[in-house]
Amino acid sequence: MSTDAASLLGAAAVLVLLAGLIASAEAALSSFSKARAGELVEAGRRGARRLMTVAEDPPRYLNTLLLLRMVAETAAVVLVALVVADSFDSWLQRILIAAGAMVVVSYVVIGVAPRTLGRQYAEQVALFAAGPSMLATRVLGPVARVLILVGNALTPGKGFAEGPFASEAELRELVDLAEQSALIESGERQMIHSVFELGDTLVREVMVPR
Repeated sequence: MSTDAASLLGAAAVLVLLAGLIASAEAALSSFSKARAGELVEAGRRGARRLMTVAEDPPRYLNTLLLLRMVAETAAVVLVALVVADSFDSWLQRILIAAGAMVVVSYVVIGVAPRTLGRQYAEQVALFAAGPSMLATRVLGPVARVLILVGNALTPGKGFAEGPFASEAELRELVDLAEQSALIESGERQMIHSVFELGDTLVREVMVPR
């Protein structure tokens, strides 16, 4: 392998790692409600106020994180494709190897592993990611909004001003507000929140032998 190829693969690995970190932040922040962030502020947790800012307007920050993740993933794919293009003569081989490798890497390293960690350690990850998310949104937020406007213009119907990337954080917030308003009890709130986690739980972990 040439020095240039090694450098390109190294850069692609860094981009994949960055995309994985962003995916973890997305998973953690999208599972956080404003009420829960408020509890952390009252507890004096470090970074809780920044997290509260993010929780007050999740789509704004999640849209930016989505844009950053897609840029990192796309750039990594391009770099890997450049390396593969110099290593094989057949176009079919180039396409299959580059696409196959990046699908596996993207699914495992960007899709499954970081999102699982982001949900398992949502509090820690969200507290850590809130600050960088605010900084990224300050810089790239306008770009994300413009792209959303373009997408809405190309899509039949009214569209969504904040993008279609609604998260479960909005539903969690409604549940927390319902408890605060005494519409539901604390036990019911916990039960509803557990429904969100059920999708990430293996069936064998919830089945009880008779």
